[in-house]
Amino acid sequence: MKKKKIKIMGIISLLCILLSIYLIRSIYKFSQIETMLRYCVIFIIFLLDIFIFIKLFFNNKKKKKIYNTFLIIITITYIISSFYLNKIYTYFSNLNKNVIYSTSLVTLSERDDIDLITLKDANIGIISNNDESDKLRELALEIISSENLSKNNNIVDFDNYITMITALYEKELDYAFLPTNFADIYSTTEGFENLKNDLKIITSTEKEETKEEAQLLGSSKDISEPFTILLIGIDSTTENLKQADSFNGDSLILVTFNPKTMTATMLSIPRDSYVPIACFAGQYENKITHSASRGTSCVINTIENFLDIKIDYYMKINFTGLVDLVDTLGGIEVDVPYSFCEQNSKREFGNGTIYVTAGYQTLNGEQALAFSRNRKKNSEYCSKEWTQGNRDDFVRGNNQQAVIQAILNKMKQFTDITKIDDILEVISNNLDTNMTEETIFSFYNIAKDVMFSSSNDEVLTIQKLFIAGTGQYIYDESTKLQLWNYIPNKKSVEDVIEAMKINLGEQEHTLIKEFSYSIKDGYEQKVIGEGPYSTYTTYDLLVDLTDKTLSEAQTWATKNNIKLNIEYVENSKYKNGTILSQDYPVNKRLDKINNKTVTIKVVKNKENEEDSKKINCLEDTDNSICSIPNFVSKTKKDVTNWGSKFSNTISIYYEYVESDKEAGTIISQSVKEGTSVKDIIEKSTTITITIAKEKEITSSENTDNNNEEKDNS
Repeated sequence: MKKKKIKIMGIISLLCILLSIYLIRSIYKFSQIETMLRYCVIFIIFLLDIFIFIKLFFNNKKKKKIYNTFLIIITITYIISSFYLNKIYTYFSNLNKNVIYSTSLVTLSERDDIDLITLKDANIGIISNNDESDKLRELALEIISSENLSKNNNIVDFDNYITMITALYEKELDYAFLPTNFADIYSTTEGFENLKNDLKIITSTEKEETKEEAQLLGSSKDISEPFTILLIGIDSTTENLKQADSFNGDSLILVTFNPKTMTATMLSIPRDSYVPIACFAGQYENKITHSASRGTSCVINTIENFLDIKIDYYMKINFTGLVDLVDTLGGIEVDVPYSFCEQNSKREFGNGTIYVTAGYQTLNGEQALAFSRNRKKNSEYCSKEWTQGNRDDFVRGNNQQAVIQAILNKMKQFTDITKIDDILEVISNNLDTNMTEETIFSFYNIAKDVMFSSSNDEVLTIQKLFIAGTGQYIYDESTKLQLWNYIPNKKSVEDVIEAMKINLGEQEHTLIKEFSYSIKDGYEQKVIGEGPYSTYTTYDLLVDLTDKTLSEAQTWATKNNIKLNIEYVENSKYKNGTILSQDYPVNKRLDKINNKTVTIKVVKNKENEEDSKKINCLEDTDNSICSIPNFVSKTKKDVTNWGSKFSNTISIYYEYVESDKEAGTIISQSVKEGTSVKDIIEKSTTITITIAKEKEITSSENTDNNNEEKDNS
C-alpha cells in the first residue's frame, strides 16, 4: 500500500513538472507584457521544479503529508493558471480573424421558386473585374460554372453593386450576384430600406483566407514608433462580428498615435463624404461609406488616397457587440446633449424604440448603441419632445467619441474580476483587427499607462480633428436618385492632414508664438479643420431647365460654359419656347456631361400668319433688322418692338440703376451696334440693357425695382 502511494505521488510529481513546463510556455507567449515579472515567475517555477525533482528521490517521511498537500496545491495551481492564460491568449489571438468572402445569387422575392439547372434566357448581373472585387467575382464565376448558367443566359458586368440592385428593382436584371450580407450593407441606403424582404437568396458560396493571404496584414513597424489605426464601426443586425469582407462601414474614425509624446489625433470621417472610391471603375466619387461594400482593402485605399496618410492597422467593431460590452461593464456614464429616440439593436422602431432623455446619466447597452447611431430626428416615429436639437454625421461622430471615452473611463474603474472573462469574450467576438498577436500584446504598456492613470489627460492628450464641408444633392448614377453628399473643404482637409503628419513625426510643427483670448470667456482649444474658411468646395450642377424660359436657359448655359443643343418639337399643349425635357438629369455634375453639351427639347409649333411675316435672322443675315441697333437714349419698348420683327429667340437682360437720366431711358448696352443677331444666337450671348430708374422711390417700390428683370425677345 505504501509503495502504491509512493508511485501515485511520483506520478503527480512528474505531472507537476510537465505542467510547469506547459505553464512556462503559456507565460512566454505573452511577449511584451511585464517582461521582468514574467521572467521572475518563470524563475520561481523553475526553482519549484528543482525542489520537486529532489523530493522525488529524497523524500522526508516526517513531513510527507505537508509535502504531498503542497504538491497537490501546486499541481492544481499550474492547471488553473495554464487554463486561464491560454484562454486569455485565445481571446486575443481571435481578434485577428480570417477573412471570409461570401457571395449569393439573389432575385426579387416575388419570383417563383427557381430551378437553376433549367434556367434560360435570364439576365444575370456580376461585379466587374476590378482588383478589389476579384474574390467575389471568382466565387460568382464558380457558381456560374458549376450550374452551367452561362450556356443559356446573359451574364452582365456591373461596376458596383448599387447599380446592380437598381437594375434588379427595375427588372432589367433577373438575377444578381451580391455579397451574402447585402441586407446589412445596403438597407440604410435611400431606396433600399426594405431590401431584406424584397430580395431572396437562391444559392451561396464562400471562401476563407488568412489576413496574410488576403494582403490585409498590418504594418510590421514597432509600435514604439508613431502609427495609425482606422476604427471601422460595422452596423450589423446580428450578434458577434460578421467576418465577411463586405460590410456596412457605418462609422470611420482615423486615429494617429505618437507613443513618444503620448499624443493622439482623432478624426471622425463623415459617412457621406463625397470622395474618389479606390476600387470603383475610374475611381469616381461617391459616399465614402459605399467603399465598405467592396471590402476592407477598398476602405483603406480610399482613405489613404483621400487623406494622404498610410494606415498601419485597422479595427472592425460590431456595433451590436457594444450592447453586450456596456451591459457587462454595468453601464457607462455619458452627458447626453439632447433627448432622442432611435431604433434598437435589431433596427426596429415601434415597441423596440429606444428613448433617452438629455442629461448626465448611466446608459445601458441598448441606449449606448442608440446614442452612437443617432443622426436623424426620426420625427416620423417619435413625438416632438424627442426630436429637438441638431442631428447629423458630425453630432453622431461626437456621440461615438463620447461613448469610447466613457467605456475607457469605466474600464479604469472596473474592479469586478469575475467579469473580466465576460469582457474579453465580448471583445473577442465583436472586434477584428489585422494586428498580429505580438503587435496586440505590445500595446500592453501603453494601455496600462492610460487605463491606470488617475486621469487620461495626465497621460494621453487627444486632439480632435474635423473635416469642414458643404452639403449638396448630387445625381447618383448607380441609384438614379438625387442623394445628399458631404463635399469636404479642400483647405480643411489640408489642415487635417498637416495635423496628423505632425503627430506622426512626418512633418515639423510650426510653433505659434502669440495668441490672445478674453479672460471672461476663457480659453477653448481650437478644433483643427473646423474653420471658418473663406471659400468652400462645391460642384457645378445641372439645373432643371424645364423650369426656365428658353432665354433663361441660354443665359444659364453661357454662364456655366455649357453648349445647348436645341431640338424643336411640335406640341399644341404648350407655348412656343417651352422647354419640355433635357437629356441629363437634374443635379448631374457639369464636369461629367459629355462634351459639355446638353440637349433640350423646345416647343415650336407651326407658324401662324403673323409669325410667318417675321424675318429669320439665321437665313436673312443681310436684313437691317438682323443687326443690333443703338438703343441708348431709347426705351425698353423700342427694344421689344425691334425684337418682335424677327422669329429667332435671343436672351436680353435688363438691369436698373440710379441715374440723372430720365427714368426708363436706356443708358447703355453690352453688345455693340451692328452686331448680327446670327452671331448672338450662335455664341449664346446675353444682351445686357442698363436702364435708368427713379431716385426718389418708396421702400416697397425699391424692393420691386432692385429685382433683376429678365425678358425674352
